[in-house]
Amino acid sequence: MLGENLDATSAAYHVGYDDASHFNREYKRLFGAPPMRDVERLREAVRG
Repeated sequence: MLGENLDATSAAYHVGYDDASHFNREYKRLFGAPPMRDVERLREAVRG
């Protein structure tokens, strides 16, 4: 998402999910936060 500037819905389809909500739930279950929260956190880290 970060490298290709994708939103969570586009990223979900890009990696093969048919349902963006399912992708979001699974991402949060695996990583403990919604995907866009991680993207925002990483963008802030890059900006310094």
